[in-house]
Amino acid sequence: MNAPRSPGAAGWPVTTPAPAGAEDTWLPRGARLRVVTVIVAAFGPYLFAGFRTEQLAVYTTVLCTLPAISPRLWIGRAFLLVFGIWAVSAAFVTINAGSVLVVGPYLPGSTLAGIENYVYPVAVLLLVAGWRSAGYNRTALLELVCRTMVAALCVNSLIAAAQVLFDLSPILQRFWDGGAAGTDTVAVLAFGNGRLSGIFNQPAEAGIAYSLGLFSAVYLFARPGRDRPILLGIAVALMVTGGVLCVSKVFLLLGVPLALWQTSRQGRLVRRLVAICAVLGVGYVIAMQAGLSQWRGGWMLSALLPNGGGGDGGDLATRYTAQRFGQSGILKVGWNLVLDTHPWFGYGAGGLTLPYDSSWTEALVVGGLVGVLLLALAVTVIVVAWLRGSPDRASPERPFAGAVIALAVGATAGIPTFTANRVGLLLWILIGLLVLTASGRAGAGADAAVHAAAARLAVAGPAPGSARHPAGHSGVPGPARDLPAPRSTERRPATFVT
Repeated sequence: MNAPRSPGAAGWPVTTPAPAGAEDTWLPRGARLRVVTVIVAAFGPYLFAGFRTEQLAVYTTVLCTLPAISPRLWIGRAFLLVFGIWAVSAAFVTINAGSVLVVGPYLPGSTLAGIENYVYPVAVLLLVAGWRSAGYNRTALLELVCRTMVAALCVNSLIAAAQVLFDLSPILQRFWDGGAAGTDTVAVLAFGNGRLSGIFNQPAEAGIAYSLGLFSAVYLFARPGRDRPILLGIAVALMVTGGVLCVSKVFLLLGVPLALWQTSRQGRLVRRLVAICAVLGVGYVIAMQAGLSQWRGGWMLSALLPNGGGGDGGDLATRYTAQRFGQSGILKVGWNLVLDTHPWFGYGAGGLTLPYDSSWTEALVVGGLVGVLLLALAVTVIVVAWLRGSPDRASPERPFAGAVIALAVGATAGIPTFTANRVGLLLWILIGLLVLTASGRAGAGADAAVHAAAARLAVAGPAPGSARHPAGHSGVPGPARDLPAPRSTERRPATFVT
């Protein structure tokens, strides 16, 4: 592996150093723009049927940056394992696509869409690796991603609230399916039941996104040294509004409890809960005055409560699982069909036109038992990396990462979490930054190398013949405050600037 070149060497432009004291949260303007563009693209419309804005942003960024950063690609063992497992899975389902004759009650699915489902996570992991190997600070990346995600989700909550008063379906159709499916889209059917998910096509996808937004808000506004109870209350109030309006069981049963657990691990739980409850109370009054009392989805919320009139004899398990796991449930039907016909290798990337409703069912249909094993291996590597201290056990990122992993694994029972539209991008970026590149060479090494090179430049001056200097430099080493202080590890508590 080529060693990183010192700033100032020929062909290696020097980046303006971070402001004094802001090394842990500072990114160059161009880097910030690229990261924000990718996150915002996750909330963009379909450009045409089957192709979303986020796909254009991710694939274009990877193709443009990979050739430049591949000689310096800096990845850790956990990252390499997950990336390798997912790449093997993508190759496996692609090779197997179209090689199996589909006979039975279900038709073959879209081969191109099935391949993209598995290639996309590989591209997102490459995107994270590119950011890190380019020298971008992991903590700064994580904070920028979280801020952008929280802001975008707050806007989506307001859009969902506006759906109570106005029919925005003609506009939102471009975000749901590109206008190709007409009235058959999941979002249109959910809208008829009063489940309002904003730009998301499925309430389950919206629930995962709002859950990730809750975790991000707690990390941004409730960690030690960054206690902002009012901002936390506002962000949580908007997330809860969005999660309730889409009546997502993922959000209500996983996201909210995990966010409470994450908050409890940060200390000052009572103070933060009081602030959140106060903002929620004020928000509720304002919402009722604004006309949200006209919302038609309240009956679905009440159906999730004991004796809530769900029409199934009060069986909460049946309501929460939408009858997926019964004798005639779609999950059992799908598993039995594959195990009786092509148990080992499945039907390839195209799969079948049955609703997967589970990461495990999707893996079985497209990859058979081999696909299920590969998915289990990837999940195991992520969980083990977290258990072994990635991120550091004393870091405020630790409960954040735990909540993200628990959500990702728990939600696989009801939605293909790792390949879901839009939220798959957010989920893989968070897993990549929080767990897969949070320790070892991928975590501390890249940042330590950048700071060490800057320190050497401060002592030795620029390389002979180099005319490139940061703004304000004359080529003579300036005072120590002009350059970030070198750090030997990223595991020490970071200093955050408000």
